[in-house]
Amino acid sequence: MERFAIRPEIWFGPGALGALERLAGKRVLLVTDGFLSSSGLAKRAAERLTGPVEIFDKVEPDPSLKLVAEGVAALEGFGPDAVVAFGGGSPMDCAKAMCWFSKGRPPLWCIPTTAGTGSEVTAFAVLTDTERGVKYPLVEEGLLPETAILDPSLLEGVPPKVTADTGMDVLTHAAEAYVAKGSSPFSDALAEKAFALAYERLPAAFVGDLGAKGDMLLCSCMAGMAFNAAGLGACHAMAHALGGRFHLPHGRLNAVLLPSVVLRNAGDRRAAARYAALAKACGLAGTPRALSAALARLRAALGLPDRLPVEPEELKATLDDLSAAALADGCMAANPIPLTAAEIKDLLSRAGGLGGRP
Repeated sequence: MERFAIRPEIWFGPGALGALERLAGKRVLLVTDGFLSSSGLAKRAAERLTGPVEIFDKVEPDPSLKLVAEGVAALEGFGPDAVVAFGGGSPMDCAKAMCWFSKGRPPLWCIPTTAGTGSEVTAFAVLTDTERGVKYPLVEEGLLPETAILDPSLLEGVPPKVTADTGMDVLTHAAEAYVAKGSSPFSDALAEKAFALAYERLPAAFVGDLGAKGDMLLCSCMAGMAFNAAGLGACHAMAHALGGRFHLPHGRLNAVLLPSVVLRNAGDRRAAARYAALAKACGLAGTPRALSAALARLRAALGLPDRLPVEPEELKATLDDLSAAALADGCMAANPIPLTAAEIKDLLSRAGGLGGRP
């Protein structure tokens, strides 16, 4: 017996920010980062709230355990009726953890301002232990937000580099969910649609087309729903390990790793057939190699690197630790085939330009 559950409620399209009026008169803690707070963008959300509002704007990229503890103290001190996370994956992940670890666990509303993480519809939150240099994916059904608001106007000022990084994260979410061990007909439908539409629309979003950015926001959400149900895989496990160690943009790491992961996983017959189906959905030749090559071409067109921006000697010295962290990452369990430590080190070596096995 299998299960597929859908949550949260989703409001989307132009004017979707108006859904915040449903929180009229309630005490709301708005969780965001310093840039969105100072730029006035977060104010657009705060102005829709008619009750007492307090803003926690200390979120930084890759939220740390220490930051979450500080956020929990702020939340419990204010005692909100609801928490609204406003921003990219970091504010949403931080707000999820704040709610989860606080007394009372207030309902969470998420408003993404980038099209990438899908965190607004997932039971995942990635936190960083800055002392150990390790990222921990927290996975609990109770982390699922109550409501998600997808307003394309909030993506208008997102710069091309961020659009590229987050867009490749969307494609990775969809591709990994489609071949994951936990995939189902429901997650497949979401993953295939998200991947094909993102592959088509990401180039236009990259050059500033607001309609394409809106489509990428929908793709991000659909891919998030897909991997929340099906799981992810080796690409994300390695990206988490690298990100915790070197503090590099998550989507950029996925962009470097995904083409090689596709080829490695294609050694499994089922995974190969599914990668071929994704390739066909994008108008490509129906083979895993065609999909891998297309992802590499798209990566280049978006100005993203084809190698890890890490010094070769530094990468070589950390391969054992990185491999161990990737193997221990919760995402690895859903990969379509088991990978050994040697195989992970080979993938990381190739990604870093160190060469690898033939």
